[in-house]
Amino acid sequence: MFGLRAVIPFSFWYFLLPFFCYQLFLIFGAIKIKSNFFVDSISEAITTKNEIALTFDDGPSENNTNRILDILLQNNIEATFFCIGNRVEASPELIKRMDAEHHLIGNHSYSHHFFFDLYSADKMKAELLKTNYLIDSLIGKKMTFFRPPYGVTNPNLAKAITQLNFHSIGWNIRSMDTVVKVEQKLLSNIMPKLKPGSIVLLHDTAQITIANLQTIIDAIKAQGFTIVRLDKLINIEPYA
Repeated sequence: MFGLRAVIPFSFWYFLLPFFCYQLFLIFGAIKIKSNFFVDSISEAITTKNEIALTFDDGPSENNTNRILDILLQNNIEATFFCIGNRVEASPELIKRMDAEHHLIGNHSYSHHFFFDLYSADKMKAELLKTNYLIDSLIGKKMTFFRPPYGVTNPNLAKAITQLNFHSIGWNIRSMDTVVKVEQKLLSNIMPKLKPGSIVLLHDTAQITIANLQTIIDAIKAQGFTIVRLDKLINIEPYA
């Protein structure tokens, strides 16, 4: 370190440290969708009613999503599914079932690629339009709700969303159901954080969610909350 200081003037670190801090700030803004740093996202509703919304990402998945839909139907609950376009192509009948059972369908990109957030604005826009076209061709509805893959936002995504007049949808409760393995941990990620207007992030591809969805629903109701569809919670029209 002392040798480095001999080569680089000490005053240089005064410039370098703010740069690193700024980069960390940008990273935080990109991965924390609730920050609204790059994109204004709706992550909860402003309400005093004991109402919350359940949202499911990353489907549809033939066996898994059908089981989720069965449980929701048994409980007379309407939820929101943010669907990946290439999975829509593989399971079009599930989209029709979601719509027939009055669930809301949102856009979750076409590929959900690991490097989606590095795409250009035009490439992002093309993915969103392709997914919208696929779902519109199945149910005759053009989606306006979009959830960014991994919840990551940046200026390119902001440009694409603005040009398409989409609403970016986040969450204020993340179940972590793609990583947790124990039912109690899943419940502890959700239940203590519930409040009026909460938007809960789940995945219809997660086995732990399928196995425990009825328990989650029962626990939510036991706390005095009603589960409503996302558009009703935030009072925004979901289709163009």
